[in-house]
Amino acid sequence: MLSEVVAELLSDWERSLSEVAATVIASLSDPDEQAFYLACDVLLMLEELHGPSDNQDLENEKSGTGMLLIAKVVNGEYLLYKLYEQYGLIDMNPFLAHFIDVYNHGKIRENMSNTSSRLSSVQASIVSLFLSGETATIRVLSAAQFAEQADSMARDIDLSRFVDALVNQGVLDPPESQSPLTGTREVKKSQGDTYEIVQRLLTSCVTEEISEMEAESLISVLKGDLTLLVSSVDLSINGITSMLHANPALGRSLITLLLSTILRAEVLQLLQYLPPTLPVLEALNHLLVPFPLPSGQQPPTTTSLILDEEKSALLHPFLSNATRSIESKTLGAGIEKMVDDTSGQTRHVQLLCLFIKSLLRTGAIMLEEYIYEIQALTISFVYVPEARELFQIVQGVMNQHTTGGHTPQATTQRTIVQVL
Repeated sequence: MLSEVVAELLSDWERSLSEVAATVIASLSDPDEQAFYLACDVLLMLEELHGPSDNQDLENEKSGTGMLLIAKVVNGEYLLYKLYEQYGLIDMNPFLAHFIDVYNHGKIRENMSNTSSRLSSVQASIVSLFLSGETATIRVLSAAQFAEQADSMARDIDLSRFVDALVNQGVLDPPESQSPLTGTREVKKSQGDTYEIVQRLLTSCVTEEISEMEAESLISVLKGDLTLLVSSVDLSINGITSMLHANPALGRSLITLLLSTILRAEVLQLLQYLPPTLPVLEALNHLLVPFPLPSGQQPPTTTSLILDEEKSALLHPFLSNATRSIESKTLGAGIEKMVDDTSGQTRHVQLLCLFIKSLLRTGAIMLEEYIYEIQALTISFVYVPEARELFQIVQGVMNQHTTGGHTPQATTQRTIVQVL
């Protein structure tokens, strides 16, 4: 954990990046021995800034809270670079994989309308300068000055040139030790081909159906190297939606894998904004519906891929966004961008109602917790039979609680029985 002294130094947005880094390093009693431990603490701080703190006010970067976060990110990343600058090439920096992850995160968040997107953008801009070897111009800048110029200073990086360095660091397995992808596409044997093939398949599966053999081989390789998945997947609303439409089973498998990586929070946030189309609803149902655990593993006997607290944070906004998108006849990014007519609108209402009923029937959710989102959907589309059925169930529960003198909040077995 960072000391209060170091944390305060990294929050300085007025002094130059080189001054802040030099002061932090000078505060160490034994820089050679403590550098790596300091860097690990800084890395933990950077990761935590994209947790609950991303709800802070970043709209106005010059506000106290906004600039404080910007300063921590910029000074923190520069310190990770500076601690190992003496090695010369960025390839020798032990936090190269982190810089690459940050660069990728900045790219995939460009289409996300949330407060953390600006933080990630500034963060990606500064690491792009590390990866390109262009750091001389930013040494004299303060965190505040860099933030103002971040967009114009950002560089486009070809990450493929760092594959060998990541292999040498042990982050990636040597290409010859990985299972080669087989199928109808040509498979070369030269070094780095696995990385290129994975990228090509992940690009192709967004726009076209790939063979079952290719999909199985792709998942097999990515299971053995999640870093490859993190650095290659198109984690955007359009990318994930299109993949689920072109290759539903593969898309569900990739989302499941992504939930076991450092991108878990980003994936769960992105799922809130996906359009309520059939492939998307099937994928969410797969993630939310409990499945049996192996025999002998008790309690509990069932679980789901999404934790209860994550489920609540995901479903409340998803149901609200889905209702609004159908009401406006706009399904957003992805294959189906518009609901062309009333029959198309009705079909999507039916799909969303069936999705909700499935979650209720399997016990994945309880009506009381989502009663207001469900009520909004059913009132808007009460002329649709499936919505009318849900509306009647909601009214029954509301009347029951009104009679009882309290508002819906508790989980009850009676609600499950009503939906069956």
